[in-house]
Amino acid sequence: MHENKTIKGNRGRSLMAASAIATCVFFSGLMIAAAATPPAPGTITPDGGQYHGQLADGKMQGQGKIEWPSGASYEGSFDKGLFSGTGKYRSETGYLYDGEFKQGTYTGKGVIKYQDGRTYAGEFANGQYQGKGRFEVKDEEFYVGEFDKGEFTGYGIYQVYKGSRYVGAFKKWRPQGGGRLTDANGNVYEGIFADGRLTGKAHYVGKDGSSYTGEFKNWKYHGQGTYRNAKGDRYTGNFAYGMYEGEGVLTYASPQKDGRTEDRGTWSYGVLDDKKAEAQARLNIETALYNQRTLLDKALAAIAPHEPGKINLYLLAVAGDGSQEVFHRETDFVRKQFDRDFGTQGRSVVLVNSRNTVAQAPMATVTSIRESLNAIASRMDKENDILFLFLTSHGSRDHELSLAQNGMELRNLEAKELGKLLSDSGIRWKVVVVSACYAGGFIPPLKDEHTMVIAAARQDRTSFGCSDDNDFTYFGRAFFQKSLPGSASFSDAFDKAKTLVTTWENDDIKAAGKSGDVNHSEPQIYHTALIDQYLKKWRAQVRTTTP
Repeated sequence: MHENKTIKGNRGRSLMAASAIATCVFFSGLMIAAAATPPAPGTITPDGGQYHGQLADGKMQGQGKIEWPSGASYEGSFDKGLFSGTGKYRSETGYLYDGEFKQGTYTGKGVIKYQDGRTYAGEFANGQYQGKGRFEVKDEEFYVGEFDKGEFTGYGIYQVYKGSRYVGAFKKWRPQGGGRLTDANGNVYEGIFADGRLTGKAHYVGKDGSSYTGEFKNWKYHGQGTYRNAKGDRYTGNFAYGMYEGEGVLTYASPQKDGRTEDRGTWSYGVLDDKKAEAQARLNIETALYNQRTLLDKALAAIAPHEPGKINLYLLAVAGDGSQEVFHRETDFVRKQFDRDFGTQGRSVVLVNSRNTVAQAPMATVTSIRESLNAIASRMDKENDILFLFLTSHGSRDHELSLAQNGMELRNLEAKELGKLLSDSGIRWKVVVVSACYAGGFIPPLKDEHTMVIAAARQDRTSFGCSDDNDFTYFGRAFFQKSLPGSASFSDAFDKAKTLVTTWENDDIKAAGKSGDVNHSEPQIYHTALIDQYLKKWRAQVRTTTP
């Protein structure tokens, strides 16, 4: 549920140079103080530096300046030959310390500025960061809080510019102990950290409104806990690596489609081990073996013949994946819509894979799709009538449409095979809508001058809305429910639907707090002037009504 992360902090940037150079300054001071012949103003010191300033008892005292051949320099107060009081030291590598000294070392308050843009402002002791301070990497990140012996250790704040923020206990630049992390997306983690990782019992609040209280391991829910999603559904029980695992209860904020209000039992990889569902799946296999042939024959026999003197529209709707009911609901809506608005009553066939329809409706298989296309072709005027083919399911990167029935292994429908089935049917005028991930890959093998092809996503993009609880996929809702009723053509409805889908996806991105490049689904359409003109001619004879 959450990406693995470690707050590394700035251990790699630990400024050992500060103590090393401070030691160098300290020993240079000793060398000057112990010189056999005390330096005179403007003379060369034993370590090669040239001193200009005040002397007392043959030692540097008061205000003065030393410049070394290496490029290093010091200007400020001296006491008994050592840097003491306030001053500025510039190293041969170019970093600058401006602050307090004591007995030749950085001690007190001061500021170090490095050539690469790093700075530290705060308290020092014996040449190291010690006490309160702020360490900053220009335009990247900063630490504010307690330092000990040169390390960010104690209570403090770590902030990445335009990114995450941690407030709490640290040890050597990493979160260690109690703290609160707000990540770059606005999600909040609060609990005990160990070596930069959240561990043990903690609390999470997502920007989307979700929350979790319980045990964590490597940033994932692991052990006992309670998770509430953005919709208000609540799961209480055991987790493993961010997923429901073991005994638990999922209580729904509102009743599900079948009326249930909770799922209780043993979970595996986020899915309930449903014994009743398993038994039903086994029963469905046996039911399918004995009645699917009859159901398909009955559905195909009921197809009405061509009505002379008119351009008839025939509908074939396919719900491919039976593991999620959204595809079944979508085809059910489309059939009712087309029968009512576009005159397909008696000329519509629906093939459905669903855990609930094996005994009532013909399943969607490559064979049933082939037979349905041939049966429609035999009843229609293949040269003048129009086929509207709607397929909704999951899709693959290889451009295959998932055909799956719970408990049964079915062969998927490849884009090229669908193209051949349509070609073999001999049907001339066609509108094909594929609502699936990577659906754009179906366009090349299906397109011709007499065919309009609409795809819910680009050939290399996923689509959205495939959830068991949804009534529609994003594209299905946008095209059929929201756009088609008020549009003059299928292409007009597509243009509206594409805009809606983009808006909904942007809303999801914003709600999730995501940034940077995001892969929108980018619905696609192929059509020609010839098919557009013919569909316009058909539409003119159809009296549409708005539901």
